[in-house]
Amino acid sequence: MEPITAPPNPFVAETGSLVIPSFEDLFFLPGDWLIYLLSSRAPPVAEMFGLSPADYGGTLAGFIAWTCWIVLALTTIATTSAVRRFDRAVTGGIIDACIELRRRWRMALVFADYRRKLRAQRKEPTIDVAEEPGLSSDELRVLQLHARLSPGFALSTRDVAEELNTRVHEIRAALERLQKLNLLNATVGGYDGETAYTLSPAGRTLLQIRHARPRIA
Repeated sequence: MEPITAPPNPFVAETGSLVIPSFEDLFFLPGDWLIYLLSSRAPPVAEMFGLSPADYGGTLAGFIAWTCWIVLALTTIATTSAVRRFDRAVTGGIIDACIELRRRWRMALVFADYRRKLRAQRKEPTIDVAEEPGLSSDELRVLQLHARLSPGFALSTRDVAEELNTRVHEIRAALERLQKLNLLNATVGGYDGETAYTLSPAGRTLLQIRHARPRIA
């Protein structure tokens, strides 16, 4: 079998000048080149199917080209989808990292402020058992909730309401009264500058007294 000639280049005219190929030339291009590759690289296969330059632009070339274009379209769709998923994953990871970094920065600031105040304290205030203030059940629950916080953390009014499963306006009065009694310290730790609270040394002492004497009203 004589070597098969390469299919004509649709982008070059017979005169050697560049031209814009027609839709038909572009469509048959994958099929024509696959026939050429089979004939030049695998002559026995081409001879078995009777491939020749006469098949360029024919039915077989059209079928092969149609298959190639479908595979190309599916590959493009799959690649685009994979790139989008990767982009969303990377973008989400960057956003999550920024949020976590911001949260840790705020925690560091609150913790640094807590340590500064702790160093400034010369003596932890105590509460005389005889002058122990009367607390409602909600106020006592608020103190116990703050006692479980790690150093450097604070709870906003919204946080306390969510933890105690109550309404914000119902818990705000308890927080303000505990602050007036110096059982809670107010700080800035909530969202958008919202007031947050930490347990004061006096509040911790009061809880210790109540723990030692659970019958105290």
